[in-house]
Amino acid sequence: MSNGRWYPGAAPAVAADWARQLLAFPRTVDTIPSWMWDIFRSDGVTPPIYNPEFASVDWNNRRRPVTERGTDFTVEPTVIDPSLEPGVFAKISKKLFGA
Repeated sequence: MSNGRWYPGAAPAVAADWARQLLAFPRTVDTIPSWMWDIFRSDGVTPPIYNPEFASVDWNNRRRPVTERGTDFTVEPTVIDPSLEPGVFAKISKKLFGA
């Protein structure tokens, strides 16, 4: 509102809200805006990331296929073996934690 307060019942979106959005409609590491990364960092959340190599969204060590309409929730997620994919997780870590 004009006085700087939130409208009744409104609140700023937290990292969990943005993570749900990115899980449904994934983006690559480079296409997530910096302000969204700031929200994830402040809440200590690793966001779901679109992996174009596998046409999937990767999150919480799980992988789900992505179609032209978004993430396919009809398919059970598969477990990711990080030892086989160091480049993907290194990019996420660097973007999220600056390491």
